[in-house]
Amino acid sequence: MSNSFEVLGFLSPESEEFRATVRSQFSAQFGEVESASEVAIAELRAISGNAPPSYIVGILFWLRSIESCQGTVLLAERGMGTSPFSVLRTALECLFAACAVWRKPEVADKIEAWHHEERVKQAKQVLSVGAEGRVTPEGLAALKAIAAETAPSSGWSHWEAASAADLKFEYAMMYRGLGIGGAHATARSLDDFHAVQADGSFDLHVRPTTDRTAWLLGLVTSCLKLGIGRHREAASVLKSEGPEGPEA
Repeated sequence: MSNSFEVLGFLSPESEEFRATVRSQFSAQFGEVESASEVAIAELRAISGNAPPSYIVGILFWLRSIESCQGTVLLAERGMGTSPFSVLRTALECLFAACAVWRKPEVADKIEAWHHEERVKQAKQVLSVGAEGRVTPEGLAALKAIAAETAPSSGWSHWEAASAADLKFEYAMMYRGLGIGGAHATARSLDDFHAVQADGSFDLHVRPTTDRTAWLLGLVTSCLKLGIGRHREAASVLKSEGPEGPEA
């Protein structure tokens, strides 16, 4: 009983038994995800030759997207109801960024500027809420140095990335939907964790679920296939521009 799901939740060894059941129940959907993942990784491993920085930045974001897609699968196959939403949302963020720099290389500078803008913003905020005595003297000095940096507004956001990538529908439908459904602390995200009875009492649910497994796997497959298509497009453009472009 001490290692049961009732006691340890998703840390229980029973999660592995549940995983095997889910894998069998949704074998077709898992097969589609694995096939798309295999293609995505194989095409990345086949890249050779020189490439401009923007293409490489896109590749790195695409790798992050693939990893997050696979992370979504690892959580979903263990019956986690909402945790996969956050990881899949990250996969989409990275997909938007990858496709944005592939189609519009100039936005790579905006992404870098946004990074520094967020660093300065964080440092200023930490200092404003009482960093004294809560961080080391060295850490405090580093925060002050960062806060003193000049970081003009980049005008960058995940929406801007999706717009530059021509993925506005995916942002509005998938990305925002995942935020409402479970990636954020929303009222909707609480549905799987309790049940209200007719007399007003409620039961807490600490259990695995397959209610959205097929749906999540479908979204992961869509994300991977979209990224594969956009990477092929970017590689084709570079290859046509000169003999030193990447080969895939």
